[in-house]
Amino acid sequence: MKHGVAGVALAVLAGASWAQDAPEYSAVYRSCMESAQSTASMSECSAAELKREDARLNQAYKKAMAGLEADSQGRLRDAQRLWVKYRDSNCSMYYQLTGGTMDILNGGGCSLSMTKARADELEALQGL
Repeated sequence: MKHGVAGVALAVLAGASWAQDAPEYSAVYRSCMESAQSTASMSECSAAELKREDARLNQAYKKAMAGLEADSQGRLRDAQRLWVKYRDSNCSMYYQLTGGTMDILNGGGCSLSMTKARADELEALQGL
């Protein structure tokens, strides 16, 4: 059953537009997903990884803000607020797309993927 649920989840996640580039996640996450035996446990793995990526995003945002002049800080602040609204709105669609339990994984995958990508983007700003 474990491989059946994981296979279906991966097939669904692979088909979602936000999962096209299949970003690298932590070893803890990969291990968690490999041992997950239900949609609920897979969701817990994603939630824990999202928490890690969200912390990384917040740290990258603070560092990026610290390296910018005041006018650029305002633009980044505005962009970040809009990005959060977009991520939340976009991923809410996946959380409610079919009405089934897979929506939990699809919504979580969307939030995780978008948060990781934004953290990567903010970290790249620090080098400019």
